[in-house]
This record gives sequence, C-alpha cells and structure tokens, in this order.
Amino acid sequence: MVMLRPLSWPDDREPLLALDTSFVTDRVYRLEQTDRSFTLTEVPAAPPVRKTYPFAHEVNSLSMFEWVQVASSDGAVVGVAAMKIEGWNKRAVLHHLYVAPTGRGRGVGRAMVEAAMGEARRRNARCLWAETQTTNYGAIRFYERTGFAWCGLDKSLYDPGDTGTGEIALFFSRPVE
Repeated sequence: MVMLRPLSWPDDREPLLALDTSFVTDRVYRLEQTDRSFTLTEVPAAPPVRKTYPFAHEVNSLSMFEWVQVASSDGAVVGVAAMKIEGWNKRAVLHHLYVAPTGRGRGVGRAMVEAAMGEARRRNARCLWAETQTTNYGAIRFYERTGFAWCGLDKSLYDPGDTGTGEIALFFSRPVE
C-alpha cells in the first residue's frame, strides 16, 4: 500500500537522497519541425536511453516549495512531488515528480498528480503544468494517461553539456476542474 504525506524536513532528506530517479527506455520522441508547426514522432532508441536525474542538488530546496508530498510503501520512500503556484497567471507548476522504479505501475505517480490537482484546486489555480524531455518516453505517456495535453516545447532549455544532444523540453498542461 502506498501512502502520501507532506514532506517532513529534515527527516526526509536522507531517504530522498537515496531515491532512484533513473529510467531506461527503448523509445523516444523525435521533434519534427516545419515552418510553423511541430510534430512528435515516436522512434526506437538503439541503444536504449538510460538516464538518472541529478536530484541530490535539488533535495535541499524542497523545504522552500509551497507543497511537497512524499510517497512511501512498506516504510520506504518511493516518490516525491513538489509544486509551486505562480501568482501572476494562477498556474500550478509541478517542479519535481519522481517515482522510483519499484513504485512505477502501482499508482504512485497518479496518486501524487491527483493530490497536486487537489491542492491546485484549493489554491484556485487554473491549470497544472509539467515539463519533461523528448527522451523520457515513460513520463510523456504517463502525463498523457493522467489527463495532461502537450502544450509547448523549448529547444534551448537544456545545456547539451549536461543532457547530451537532442533532448528537447516538452511542456504539458492539465486544467484544474
């Protein structure tokens, strides 16, 4: 059984540092651009893409977020979600959403997104906004399954020295209802 609870700082620091933020995928999305449009095309990744998000340098900033939930199962931390509300446009921004491989496919991510939606609703936000990369096939499919729609991209957001070439930021939005 998975439990969601608010961040308990600094007690959660060490378990969050141990959270496995990696993924492996044999499919990615390639961005195809014309003069005034973009299309995402699913393509095979050979060899498979392996990535770990460098969460260690972000953990200490979690206590400054307006809303953070930690997911645990059998006493182990299996996920975290952090959100801020942008006052000027009333948009809730999901800055972090990580689910350990052991928690994937068990409803952990969905539970965290629904909890974020509930908090966004309580704070009168108009939408929930998330970002991922063209290489994170699993996250893209997850956002689509949980009611988000692809709404934008940024070809220059990531430093190629940090991410490698070809990674493009994709933005997703879900209305708060």
